[in-house]
Amino acid sequence: MISKYEIDGTKIYKFVLDAIRSNMYIMIRHNVACIIDPHICEEADALLKRESINKIWVLLTHEHYDHILGVNHFREQYECVVIGSDSAKKNTPYPVKNLSAYYKALLITQDEETIHKAEQIFSEDYSCQVDVGFDKEYVLDFEGMHLKLISTPGHSKGSICIVANDEYVFTGDSLVDGKEIITRLPGGSKKEYQSITKPFLESLSKDTIVFPGHGEEGEISRFEIV
Repeated sequence: MISKYEIDGTKIYKFVLDAIRSNMYIMIRHNVACIIDPHICEEADALLKRESINKIWVLLTHEHYDHILGVNHFREQYECVVIGSDSAKKNTPYPVKNLSAYYKALLITQDEETIHKAEQIFSEDYSCQVDVGFDKEYVLDFEGMHLKLISTPGHSKGSICIVANDEYVFTGDSLVDGKEIITRLPGGSKKEYQSITKPFLESLSKDTIVFPGHGEEGEISRFEIV
């Protein structure tokens, strides 16, 4: 669990999922949590319990399994509102479209212990629901924190970035440190990435702090936007 950065006095906790190394971020304000790209993690559960959480906003940067697999887990315990793009809303209920049907391919290079741990929480027929969908933009007031959700297709049709207080951005797989953005998966589009998402990322201030879907966070100036 990492809380290296703060937004408006609110710590950003990061939890990394073993095997796939995807990042889940949690912010807490006034006994309400905002979880970005949820997965299942005992440390995260303990944090929410310790903070006496009574409601959760769940924000999905896109519809792929490694970024949504904790949705049902948190729904079972808390009042949750799940927000994602219209395309994510359309695809998350279906294992072939959210890619959970192919999760074993993601583990092909992992050792036996890691695979065993992953199989305890992964499922080939995972399905979840998005409550609130949107087309181009959606604004959320998270207990006084301004969050703007912006469509950034390319990696997937349903990809978005989440800008917090105009100084921080959660990019999912639309910007990952040290890696070229994958656009060859179903729903991906290099053309859309180049025409929509790249100009958006390049428009952000060079002081913007990036919280990617995989890898380490930091100033956008050290990320390569290609």
